[in-house]
Amino acid sequence: MTLLGREYLSALEIASLELDGLPTNRTAIANRASRGEWRWIERQGHGGGRLFAVADLPEAARRDYADRTAATPVAAVRGRPKGSDYFTINRDAADAVEAWLATRDLSAVAILELLEVRFPSVPSVHTVRRYLAKLEKTKPALLASFRDPDAYKSKYRVALGRADAGVSYAHQIWEIDTTKADVMTKEGRKSILGIVDVWSRRTFYLVVDSESAQSVRRTLVACMLAWGVMPEVLRTDQGSGYINQTIRTACELLGIAHDPVPPASGDKKPFVERMFGTFTRERAELLDGFIGHNVAEAQVLRARARKETTRPVIVPKLSADELQAIINNWLDGVYHVREHSSLGVTPMARWTNSPRPARGAPDEGTLKLLLSALVGQAQVTKRGITWKKGRYWTAPLAAHVGCTVILRRDEDDLGALFVFDEDQRFIGTAVNAQRSGLSDRDFAVEARRQQAALMNAHRAELREKQRKFSFEDARDARLRRDAEEAGKLVTLPVRTTVHETVSIASIADAPAQLPSAAEIETAQARYPAPSASAPQSFQDRMAETDRIMADHAAGKPVDPAALSRARIFSGSYEYRAEKMLTADFTARRNASATPPSLKENSL
Repeated sequence: MTLLGREYLSALEIASLELDGLPTNRTAIANRASRGEWRWIERQGHGGGRLFAVADLPEAARRDYADRTAATPVAAVRGRPKGSDYFTINRDAADAVEAWLATRDLSAVAILELLEVRFPSVPSVHTVRRYLAKLEKTKPALLASFRDPDAYKSKYRVALGRADAGVSYAHQIWEIDTTKADVMTKEGRKSILGIVDVWSRRTFYLVVDSESAQSVRRTLVACMLAWGVMPEVLRTDQGSGYINQTIRTACELLGIAHDPVPPASGDKKPFVERMFGTFTRERAELLDGFIGHNVAEAQVLRARARKETTRPVIVPKLSADELQAIINNWLDGVYHVREHSSLGVTPMARWTNSPRPARGAPDEGTLKLLLSALVGQAQVTKRGITWKKGRYWTAPLAAHVGCTVILRRDEDDLGALFVFDEDQRFIGTAVNAQRSGLSDRDFAVEARRQQAALMNAHRAELREKQRKFSFEDARDARLRRDAEEAGKLVTLPVRTTVHETVSIASIADAPAQLPSAAEIETAQARYPAPSASAPQSFQDRMAETDRIMADHAAGKPVDPAALSRARIFSGSYEYRAEKMLTADFTARRNASATPPSLKENSL
């Protein structure tokens, strides 16, 4: 390689050129460079060392170097001109490679095979390999956002703020999540449910069989009892163990706001996510039965197990209870009492110095009842509550017959149902006959007795209210008020328009046809006015009606007006009712007066 025409040279190269005014020894050149404060750069590649700037050489040496360079013919430019490589010329191929690489991490050989079926000409595998390296170096964040969103969030996405910036006191927000245990137990691979108080970073772990609504409720009960407090907000993911009616309604009963984060948003609950990683690094990797946190670790551990036992199987040595004890000891003995890097104090010190007191948790029985499994709605009938072909009853249900109630239950006690009204007030614990210890008959009798006692008490209360607030008094007062208000009504004239039909016009145009005075006198003489008499009683009127009807039936002459009145009265409800009563009484009297027959006497 020529030494002429370069901007930087090593001490050995300068000495070998034997330039005017400079020594020919490498050490002397280095010393001269140090005294003259020549600029230098580090040599890249094998050997390292310093390269000194030619521009800082003494004037005589620079002139000698320039003359030699000018006298030397310029060699032809070697190599490919910039911008003439395959992917710069073939932009479609470059875009295709970038698109495929964003989908998954492919090798150069795989990329080349894909290019062969899409483009007429392809580069060498070395060219593809160099281009892949360039993309990985210049666009790591973009590629990670497609291939591994979690890695992008944790490694590349800008995070200038703090995830706990909006949390100002302990137990304001709890984060809860589930992870598969990286330690195999004798009972199989378990899951770990974790709760982290965001303010203090205090943590609670519970080893469970799997993530389910039941295990989530068990963890919440255990954590609240252990800490003696409740959170204001419970932040979860969208897992089936957290997004269900049981957890939602249980949070409502406890007054806890449920805050599920969007799917694939682990960064929305980062503290519980990081705590799982901390436990794995600090304790899980030390335990017998550790199976690795990812596929690569698992393969290495299985290979090690094959070498030691001739079988690629990791043999568990811990029980689930022993794993739980190890977790508890690490949390309370190590993690909670050491200074947290983000907080500057220990989690326990932070927890005990919260600026706001926490909400106390209720007792164990209340927690288990409110966090019990949701059954759904049911109708309370005269047979109590029917669920899974069983009948359930408790004395307070007597006041809710015909009403809709909400049922919850404890999975460990199938003979009992927890009953709430629609306003989420607890009514009682309904049990079936087997749970009550009574026979089916005695259970039914006791339920009826309880209902009767309650209804008697309620009826007595209602009768007292009826005496105080009589319906008849209220009705009569209303009618009197209507009459008073009707007398006050004043009707104003209403604007009208003339409306006329043929019939209306013919009646209006007809001459007056009033009777003359002579006609009126003749009519009065024919039908004299009845003499004033005392008003008839009901019995007298009934007897007169019977007489008139009988005379008419016998063909005797009857006054037409009197006959008409008799017919109208005989069709009235009072007349027919009196006739029915009189006939029934007469029949009974005749029957009692009839002497018994010989047959009856013989009996």
